[in-house]
Amino acid sequence: MKQLKIAFLGGDGRQQTAAVKLSDGEWNICVWGHSNASNNSEINFCDNIYQAISEAFAVILPLPASTDGVTLNCRVGATEKEIPLMTIADAIDQNAIVIGGKLPKSFIDYALSKGIRCFDYFESEAFQIKNAYTTAEAAVSIAMSKLDKNIYGSKIAITGYGRIAKQLSRLLLAMGAEVTVCARKESDLVWAELSGAKTLLLNEKEPLYQLTDGYDVIYNTVPRWLFDADFLCAVDKNTLMIELASAPGGIDVSAAKHYGSNVLWAASLPGKYAPESAGQLIADCVRAIVSTEGGAK
Repeated sequence: MKQLKIAFLGGDGRQQTAAVKLSDGEWNICVWGHSNASNNSEINFCDNIYQAISEAFAVILPLPASTDGVTLNCRVGATEKEIPLMTIADAIDQNAIVIGGKLPKSFIDYALSKGIRCFDYFESEAFQIKNAYTTAEAAVSIAMSKLDKNIYGSKIAITGYGRIAKQLSRLLLAMGAEVTVCARKESDLVWAELSGAKTLLLNEKEPLYQLTDGYDVIYNTVPRWLFDADFLCAVDKNTLMIELASAPGGIDVSAAKHYGSNVLWAASLPGKYAPESAGQLIADCVRAIVSTEGGAK
């Protein structure tokens, strides 16, 4: 019986790792947007995106599927021109499925109009919790590589208390850091305090300025403008600020450059720091979805 074809398009190391994890002979795995650095003979690395898509039962888009909501998220140099997501939808066989992370609604609507079913694994709570842990571990690794001191005893602030911030706070506290969680919801601050962190209620602009002096690291996980030009002018230039929030983030980019602030923009950390673990997580999601949708042997 002919093997079902699964095409992996674009993305970073996570996408290629996921493809490798699924190359056990059950499906015909095709990849576009990556070189065969692993010399894996079980995967067909395609030079042409349409070759990869043709006759595929499932097309796997990266996380995020797009960084601008319009074109496919690809490695720099993977293609000579940007690939519109709608062009991909046009090339996919009818009744095929698309699996990806953070799929734009416009793409989902267009794909559905063509009879293509879409599955966004990033909507899974279990996936987001595991992905948040990987992000948090990578964020700690960044601080360890950039500071000239131990995490133990360091004074670290975290703005927000969502999935990533919770995991990050837990890891830092376990390593002996003095952690301050800054959030707007009092319930979040109660949970943070019970875990051993200090807390700061951000119900207005003024409390944020308590972070301008004495902190070794400030992590931002809030995707809303918090750190404006006034803050960046006042903050200690030795304080390392690490942006973890999705676009547009919480730090004024132009002001940070103008004042020479010590800011590091850390997007897509799982793919950069732990592609093996992050790719396995995506592979597990893809396998479950494809098998449920009729892709099992």
